Amino acid sequence: MLKKWLLPVCIAAVGLVATSADDLDARANSIVENFTENQVVGQLAQIAVFALLNEDYSLNEDLVRYYAKRHVGSFLTTPFTNGPNELTFAVGWNVAEWRNIITRIQEIVMEENDGIPMIFGIDSVHGAGFVLNTTLFGAQINGAATFNPDLVYEMGRVTGQDTQAAGIPSIFCPILEISSNPLWARTYETFGEDPHLVSVMGDAVIRGLQSNNQTAACMKHFVGYSKTPTGHDKDGVEISDFDLLNYFVKPFKEAIDAGVMTTMENYISINGVPTIGNHKILQQLLREDLALTDLPSQTLAKLGSLNSYHRVARTGDEAVRMSYVHTGIDMSMGFNDAYLNSTLLLLEESPEYFNRLKDSAKRIIKTKLQLGLFDTPIPGADDVAKVRNDVDVEKSLEMARESIVLLQNNDNTLPISSSSSVFLTGHSAHNIGNQCGGWSVRWPGYTGNDLFPNGISVKEGLEAIVGDKVTYFNGLEFDGNYTAANLTTAKQHASKAEYTVAVIGELPYAEKTGDINDLALPAGQIEYVKELASTGTKVIVVLFEGRPRLLGDLSENVHAVVHGLLACEQGGKVMAEIIYGQVSPSGRMRITYPKDAGNWDFGTGLSYTEFSYSDLTLSKTNVTSSSDSIDVTVTVTNSGSMAGKETVMLFLTQPYRSISVPEVKQLKKFSKISLEPAQSQTVSFTLTADDWSVYYPQIGSGFKLVAKDTDYVIAIKPETDCDVYNETAAANPLCATFSLQTGDYPYGVLLPEKK
Repeated sequence: MLKKWLLPVCIAAVGLVATSADDLDARANSIVENFTENQVVGQLAQIAVFALLNEDYSLNEDLVRYYAKRHVGSFLTTPFTNGPNELTFAVGWNVAEWRNIITRIQEIVMEENDGIPMIFGIDSVHGAGFVLNTTLFGAQINGAATFNPDLVYEMGRVTGQDTQAAGIPSIFCPILEISSNPLWARTYETFGEDPHLVSVMGDAVIRGLQSNNQTAACMKHFVGYSKTPTGHDKDGVEISDFDLLNYFVKPFKEAIDAGVMTTMENYISINGVPTIGNHKILQQLLREDLALTDLPSQTLAKLGSLNSYHRVARTGDEAVRMSYVHTGIDMSMGFNDAYLNSTLLLLEESPEYFNRLKDSAKRIIKTKLQLGLFDTPIPGADDVAKVRNDVDVEKSLEMARESIVLLQNNDNTLPISSSSSVFLTGHSAHNIGNQCGGWSVRWPGYTGNDLFPNGISVKEGLEAIVGDKVTYFNGLEFDGNYTAANLTTAKQHASKAEYTVAVIGELPYAEKTGDINDLALPAGQIEYVKELASTGTKVIVVLFEGRPRLLGDLSENVHAVVHGLLACEQGGKVMAEIIYGQVSPSGRMRITYPKDAGNWDFGTGLSYTEFSYSDLTLSKTNVTSSSDSIDVTVTVTNSGSMAGKETVMLFLTQPYRSISVPEVKQLKKFSKISLEPAQSQTVSFTLTADDWSVYYPQIGSGFKLVAKDTDYVIAIKPETDCDVYNETAAANPLCATFSLQTGDYPYGVLLPEKK
C-alpha cells in the first residue's frame, strides 16, 4: 500500500506501461526541474550496500537514512561478494531476505525524498547468482555454444524473473565484449569471439531479461575492454577505429536496437585515454553516433579510478570534474559519499555544469519511471512463487545439454554402453562449484558442493544412470599435485576399467583473481591423465573451465575430449547423459581452442550422428544496388543413425578490400536445426548490404556503411576452405561467389570520387 505522501509523485507517474518516450521525458523533466543541487547530485550516486549494514550485515537504518537525506538514488551489489559474513557465517540472502532488505531501504529513501524511489542493481550474469536457491544457468559462453538464441532468451527471462523476485530491478548483464585473448579471465562471461554471434545472443538475452516488466538490462563494458594485449584484466588496449566500429561496437549497437535500458563503461584506457574520461568514446561514439541520448538509459562508471587507478587525475575531485566535463556519464559507483562531495565541489566551482548534471538526473528518473518504480517501488511480488519452477529448471537443463561440445571422439569411443565398467577421477569429478565458475553465490565463485544444493556433479550424474558400475577415486589436486600413493591407486582402478573419465580444468575465479600468464593447464593434471591412459583404459577427458587452457599432447593420448565449459548446476547431469548416449552433443566452439598441434577452431563440434550438405544455391550472383538482397539455400541431411541437432553456419569472405585488411572469413548467419535419421531440411538465409558492408572508421560522424564493388565468397560450414586465392583450385560445392556491381561505391559515405 502506497503512503499518502507518495500520491503527488505517483499520480505523475501513473500509466507507465503504455507511456510513450515523449511522455516519459516530460514526466522526468517535471520531477527534476525543481531539484536542488543536492538532489541532482544524489541521483547520480550509486552506493554499495556495504555502506548501509552493520557488521553482521543487518540493516543499519541510521546509515540508510543518512544516505537517503543526501538523496542517493541508487544502491548496488551484495555484501557477500567476497565471501561469508565473519560473524554469522551466512553466505548470502534468499529471495525473502533480499525483499525484506530492499523494502526497508526503499521505504526510508522514499520517506526522505518526497516519494522519489531508489533503484537497486546487482550482477546476475547466469541466473540470479547472488540470490540463494534460484535457478542457475551455464555461463554466457555456454549460451553461445548452443547457437540457440531461444535458449539464451530463456536464460535472460529466468535471470530477470528471479532477480526481480528478490526486489531488484537493475541487472548488470550482459557482457557484450568480443573475446579477443584466451588468457583473459572474463572470457567465460562473453558470448565468444565472433561479432555476429555475440550480437545475436546479446539481443536474445536482453529481450529475455527485459521481458520481466520491471527489469533493466545493462550492456557492458563499453567498449574494447576484452582486447587486452597481455590477457590480464583491466590492462589498457590499443585499437583502431576500424576494428572498434566493425567488431567491438556491433553487439552494443544491436543491444540498443533491442531496447537495452542501461550501459556500463569499462575500466581500461583505449589508446592511452581512460574510457571514463574519454570524450571520443563516451560522447562522440556512445551519445552521438549510437544516439544513446534518445534512450531512457543510465551510464554507470567508477569515476574515482581516474585518480586511484589510471593516475590521470591528482585527486578524486579532479577525477569527477574530468569525467563529467569530457563525457556523458550519468552515474558513479562507490562505497561512500566521497563522490557526492566531489560533485558538489564541481558545481560550487563551476555552476555552469549544473544543467549537464540535471540531464543525467533526468535520464535516471526516466529509467525509474519506465520501470514503474514510482508505482511499484518493490518489483517482483508475483514472481516470488515462480522461483525454481519446473519449467525454468528444465530450460536451464536444455541450455546445458546444447552447450556441451564434443571435441574429439577417436574410434567412436562415445557414447559408451551402460554395462561398461567406468573409473571416474579428477578434481572436478565431484565438484559443482568448479562447474559453475565465478559470479556464483559470490563474486569469484566457490569450489565444492555445499553451496549448490540444486546442482549435480559428474559423479552424481553417472551414478544416477548406472549406479555402482562407476568406481570413483580422486587422486588429483587442482594445481596438478598428486602423491605417488594416490597415483598408484588411481592406476589400479583405471587398469580394471574399460573406460576412465577424467574430469579436469580450472577452479572458479572472476576478473583480476583469474589473471594468469600461461594458458597451459597445470602440468600435473596432464601428467596424471597420461599415466592413467598408459594402463590401457580408454580415457575420456571432461573439461570444466572458463577459457581454453592448453592441453599439450594430452589429446594424442586419450580417446575422447568433451568440453563442458561452465555448464553450472546441470553440468554433471548432462555430461552423464552425453557420455552414455542419452543425448547427442550439439554444442559448437564459440571461440578457437588452441593446442600445440593445430586448433579446435571456432564452430568445431562433433555429434553422434553425421550430417551431409548439398545443393547450395544463390538467388542471384550479381548485386547491382545497395538495396538488393541475396537468398541463400542449402540442404542438410542427417545421414547417420541417431537423431541430432546441427548448427548450419554461413561465412562470408571478401578476398580483397582496400579500406582495411580483409578477414579470412566472418560468420554472417546461422540456424540450429533438429533432424531424425535420413531426414533432410532446406535451410534459407538472406544476405543484405549489412552483411557485405563495413562501417567507415570515422567516429563522431555517425555509422556509415561502405562496400567495394568486387567479388564475395560464401562458405557453408566452419571447416569449409574455399581457397579464394588459388585460381586453379577445384570448385568446392559448399562455396559460392557473388559480385557487387552497384556503380555507387562507396555508398553511404562521402569519400573522394573514384579516378
